[in-house]
Amino acid sequence: MTETTTETDAPVQATRRSPLRRIGCGIALTLWFLLLLTPCIMVYAATQGEITIPQGDLPGQVIRLWMIQEARLQGIGVSSTSVLTIDSDTRCLQTDNRFLLWRGSELPVTYCECFRRERDGAGWDFISGAEGVCTPATLQSEEMLP
Repeated sequence: MTETTTETDAPVQATRRSPLRRIGCGIALTLWFLLLLTPCIMVYAATQGEITIPQGDLPGQVIRLWMIQEARLQGIGVSSTSVLTIDSDTRCLQTDNRFLLWRGSELPVTYCECFRRERDGAGWDFISGAEGVCTPATLQSEEMLP
C-alpha cells in the first residue's frame, strides 16, 4: 500500500489592505466615538452652563461653549480668541462670539482687550478694550470698554 498525497489546495494568501483604507477606518471610528460622546457633552453643558478650553496665558484666552437660556433667547454661544502681539510685553486679545439660536436672533460680536505685563512671568494687567477687531490702534482707542 502506497500512500500518495496530492496537494490540490494552494496556500491562500491574506489580502493586504491599503494604508489609505486603514486611515479611513480610523477617521470613521474617531468620528463615531465623537458622535457617541455628543449627548454627554450636551448634558455637561446643560448642567454646568459652559465648557471652556484654555488657549493661552492671557486672561479670558479660552474657547468657550455655553448654553443661552433667557426669556427671548435660547441656544448655544461659541466664543474663540486670537492674539495680536504688539511687543513682547503687550498683547491684544480678540474675542469672537457666535450664536446658534433656536429662539430669537443675535448678531455675532467681536471685541478687543489689550494687556501689558511688567516682565516675563508676571501677571497680565488690563490696559484698554473696545468693540471690534484688534489693530495696533486699539491701544489708543477712544471707545474703551468699562
